[in-house]
Amino acid sequence: MSSDPAATLRHRTSVMPAPPGTGQAEDIRQAAEQITSKIPAHHTLTSLSITHVQFAQDDILSKLFAYVTLSPLAILCGYAAVVITSRDLKPAIMLAGQLANELVNLVLKRLVKQARPTEYLGDGYGMPSSHSQFMAYFATYVVILMYRRSIASDPLVPHTISTVVVLWSTLVVYSRVHLYYHTWQQVVAGTICGFFFAIIYYNIVNGFLRSKGLFEWIVDHPLARHFHIRDTDSIHDVAKFDWEMWQQYRRTTAQAKNQ
Repeated sequence: MSSDPAATLRHRTSVMPAPPGTGQAEDIRQAAEQITSKIPAHHTLTSLSITHVQFAQDDILSKLFAYVTLSPLAILCGYAAVVITSRDLKPAIMLAGQLANELVNLVLKRLVKQARPTEYLGDGYGMPSSHSQFMAYFATYVVILMYRRSIASDPLVPHTISTVVVLWSTLVVYSRVHLYYHTWQQVVAGTICGFFFAIIYYNIVNGFLRSKGLFEWIVDHPLARHFHIRDTDSIHDVAKFDWEMWQQYRRTTAQAKNQ
């Protein structure tokens, strides 16, 4: 049987029997042929590599790592959700650094030009691993926020979140080797690059740009005011702050109803 889906469908319709008691077989075949004529030939199709992960189907661990290795996509969706719903500069700044980190990885790959361990797994060069660099930046930046700009009153929260994020990142890094998309050298290099980029970026943003008043200027801009953009960097516990504001709104609303 041909591996071309269009050819397979044409073959099936060519041998399709006429429906009992009807004379519509030819019309059905013609309609099917019109559909199949629009299907590109099999050899011209490709997959979206960012979501296409290959693994050994008889290996349960490989299947689990195939899901784990897609974590950067889930994180990017999380970034978008938080930035849009909170309209806060803090996650937006972190996302900007994440994208800049990806750009650095792209440049490094073009400079090093080291191939992946297998030719048929993954697109482009393999050194340094973009997944490893992505997760290393993410984990490092989160840990910095937890301990230098803690977002919770409970002292156990920074330790818990940091531990989970580091373990998560470690699993993603290992998944790239387990699934044969990268060598150990490539994932280690990616991890180191992401780690140092996060530290450098954080200090540039919070040690230089913030001291120059850049983010104050942004939130005071008429466009930012129109979209209610805020900067909660100086608030110790954002969740508690939002809860207290909500409680105050409830009390004000209740008092207005009772008057």
